[in-house]
Amino acid sequence: MDVNDVDNQPMKVRPRRWLPLLAVGLLSGFSGGFSGLGLSPEAMASEQLERQLDIRPETGTQGQSRDVADQLLRLGSQEVEAGAYDRAIAAWYRAIEIYHALGDGVSAGIAYDYIGLTYAQLSQFNDAEDTLRRRLSVAQDHRDFLGQVHGWNNLGSILIQRGRWAPAQAAFQTALAIAEDVEDDAGIGLSLSNLGLVAQLQGQWEDARKYYEAAVGYRFRAGDLLGQANANNNLGAVYRQLGETGPALGAYLVARDAAQQVGDRNHWLRALDGLIGIYRDRNDRGDVAQVRRFLNERITLTSAAEATPFQRLHTWQQLGQYYQQIGDLPAARRAYEQALGLARQLEDNRQEGILMNFTQQPVTARDESLQRPFTFNGPKTSPWLSRPPCGLISLPFSPTFLPPPCNRGSWARPWPATSRRSI
Repeated sequence: MDVNDVDNQPMKVRPRRWLPLLAVGLLSGFSGGFSGLGLSPEAMASEQLERQLDIRPETGTQGQSRDVADQLLRLGSQEVEAGAYDRAIAAWYRAIEIYHALGDGVSAGIAYDYIGLTYAQLSQFNDAEDTLRRRLSVAQDHRDFLGQVHGWNNLGSILIQRGRWAPAQAAFQTALAIAEDVEDDAGIGLSLSNLGLVAQLQGQWEDARKYYEAAVGYRFRAGDLLGQANANNNLGAVYRQLGETGPALGAYLVARDAAQQVGDRNHWLRALDGLIGIYRDRNDRGDVAQVRRFLNERITLTSAAEATPFQRLHTWQQLGQYYQQIGDLPAARRAYEQALGLARQLEDNRQEGILMNFTQQPVTARDESLQRPFTFNGPKTSPWLSRPPCGLISLPFSPTFLPPPCNRGSWARPWPATSRRSI
């Protein structure tokens, strides 16, 4: 449904198919928890928002003003790519002033999204929350229902990062209700996925499974490949936790295919890691061959120039585990030495200590101490080094800028997937 159609007619209210499941969250007191996964961060495409950006007023003066505002929106993204965050935020605020003067609340809301998510990635959560609440206010004033779905999901993701589980869950429920009212499959899928995350982080695995399974269906219907990759990766992790290996394999394979189609390295790597983990745990000859198959795919992906040092570090660690599994301990040591070099480059003291232990002492086959969840504590001097890039969160600019962190919810992306690198 077009946003303008919604403005010109009463909202269509459908029966709440998810009221019983939402009651689970209410009865649990909205308690939250923390995508040991990624997040997503997951992403929602909206061609309507792109069309709103392309609207030109009839007068020449207004048209020129809009051109300036649109250019400022793009300039902000370029400044982010260059690491000039203050200049980016200043450019977006200047764009907001022009959009407000033109009465274009939808485009102003998009700029607020950019600012809020940038603050979040810089760990300035007070500023992020304040900005996204203003974004919601603008969307409500202009009856921009898709903007409200985006805003509530983004605000909920910020609240997760701040450890405020109850209001985060409430925000995702509000987003779901609005998305159902306007029959927006992408928004329904995103909101269900985030509700699944809240359940997952509380250890409510069955509830998480129900949310994620429903999210996968809506994201498929919406043609949201990035959302499918995110939701299926999360669903695979939940299946593994429940001991359902077969469904987990299927979910990870779907996530891998979707991420491959959209060209998203973070989701792709996460799906591969799920597949590698399942086959490694089985530990028979055929499954070891599958480990090597998916590991080779991971090596290819992280050999590309666009791969981050963290992604390469994790590849070397996975390779070391594989060599331990097949009993080639000298090769395992060499792989861990490569990982150690990258850990030092990233100033990750914790991983450096673990890896030093395995390069200085005899490595035994199938050593379990490196099978623990891989965490990352990089220096604060570079924003993306301050948290693990697990591929769940989508940002309002090119994914080469900032690898998405783990356990942070899924952002609603305020731009269409087909033009994500153009802004």
